[in-house]
Parts: sequence; structure tokens; C-alpha cells
Amino acid sequence: MMGKTDSFFCYLISLIKKKTVVYTEMMHAEAIIRTKILENYNILNNIDNVVVQIAGSNPNRLSLAAKKVSDFGFDEININCGCPSKRVVSGKFGINLLLEPSLVRKCVEEINKKTTKKISIKTRIGVDHHISESVLDKFVHELNKANVKKYIIHARKAIRFGLSTKDNLNIPQLDYKRVYKLKNKFKSNHIIINGGFKNTNFDSRISDRIDGIMIGREAYKNPWIFNTSIQRKDLSFKKAIVYDYLIFLKNNFQSNSFNKTALMHIQNIFNGYSGSKKWKFNVSNSIKNRNLNNLLKALDCDSMSLI
Repeated sequence: MMGKTDSFFCYLISLIKKKTVVYTEMMHAEAIIRTKILENYNILNNIDNVVVQIAGSNPNRLSLAAKKVSDFGFDEININCGCPSKRVVSGKFGINLLLEPSLVRKCVEEINKKTTKKISIKTRIGVDHHISESVLDKFVHELNKANVKKYIIHARKAIRFGLSTKDNLNIPQLDYKRVYKLKNKFKSNHIIINGGFKNTNFDSRISDRIDGIMIGREAYKNPWIFNTSIQRKDLSFKKAIVYDYLIFLKNNFQSNSFNKTALMHIQNIFNGYSGSKKWKFNVSNSIKNRNLNNLLKALDCDSMSLI
């Protein structure tokens, strides 16, 4: 998620549940090639569970970016073929690529020449009026020729024109059955379903028909869902995790520039508890004042409690 699943969010998730797989925010191939963006992930002790999501449509440039990702030590590269934002659409990548399976295949083949790391694809079940099952089937069939094994499918079509990026997360309705059909047709592929999931406890009606789920927005709203052993009553334990995160940030900011997004990750972390409104206010003040002391003090006092 753009502006959400950055290196700091990955660090926070590692404190909550170490083995949770996190997909980075989408990074354009040119940004990876020309900048030191990957070095942001040096803050992590382990990147085995971090998947780098790359955007672009130029086979040569994508392969160079993938090589850099591989050399950095990441184990998996995910190509975004599903983002419907206006900026991405105008750049002729993202969801546009669902309609260009031959080009995506060429991109994967070029990447395979540069690295042996796993390559996965994230896309949607359709785009605009291209909603025939043959569209996605043809896409997967073509990429399987390049030895792609894993697909993450957002179970709704994208609408490139007339809807905002935010609206594309809710409109039109989810169609899980379409993803189930895809899995049934491509049984040897690892098919992950995405869209609308609020927790990791999905029932057998889903688990028996698919290989896994991806959680997007809810992961950012409520990251505690990734550790089912942490219950609502475990407020003290949650505060201890957030305390460790803040100490890490304080140390990091002493040698690096202040990063307000790193604090935005914990703005809603105590939602549902008495005192959460005050916590959000303190987070906003800490961002404004570039000082974490008020947040550390808030965790030490009893301003937060179960409702």
C-alpha cells in the first residue's frame, strides 16, 4: 500500500508477529535503479518475510530493478499489474498490464535472466468492460509459460476512468467465486485472494478453495490481527510493543531524519480502547513537534484502558 507498508511498518509488524509476510509499498523500477530506496530496509534485522513490489512495464528496466532487489537480499519480487490510480494508468503500467500478458511475460523472462528469486504477480479479476473470464485466464496461462507460480488476485475488477483510486477499493462488489474458479482451473498455481478481509481467521469455505489470503487496508488499521495470541484484554502487552517501537524510532531519528509516516503507523493502534482519542492527539502533536517523549509518557501512565 502506497505510503503505508514502508520499512517502518515492516518493523512494527515484526514486533507484533515476526513471520508475517509483508508486501512493500509499490516502488517504480526507476526509483529502485536510480535511488537508494531499498536502503530504507536496512533498519530490519530480517527481510526474509518482506516482498518487494515493483511497478513498471519496460522489461529491461524491470530486470535491472529486480537484480538490485535480489542483490539486496530479498527473496521474492512482486510485479504490480493491478493498481488503477490515474498516475499509474497514465504511465501505462499497473492494471493496464492485465490486458498485455505477452508484455508481462517478456518482463518476467528478462527478470529471470538476472535473478533466480521468486516472482509473483498481483492483479485483479478484470478491468473496465474487460470482464470475461478469458481475460484473467489468458493472463495467467501466458505468465505460466514464464514459470510464474504465485498470483495475488484482488477479487474485484478495476475501473480506470471515472473512479478514484479509493473508490476502486470498494466498487464494484467483490467476486470471490471468480478467484475460486481461477484456482480450480490452475490447480498447480499458488493463488492468493485479496479484498475485504478483516482478520486472518477465514473459514473452511475459503481455505478449502484457495491457497491463502492477503489483507490490505485492515492490516494498517488493526495490525494486531496478525497475532491471534494477542487478545483485546492484553493491553499492557500491546503497550509494551508500541513502547519498543517508539524507542526504536527515537534511536533511529537521532542518526536519520525525522519520519512522520513512521508515527502515522501507530495513530490508530489503540482504536477501541478508552483513551484512544487522546492517543491520536498525542501522535499528531509528536509529528508536529518532532518529539516522541509525550507518547512514551502516555504509555507509562494509565490513560488507556478497556472500554
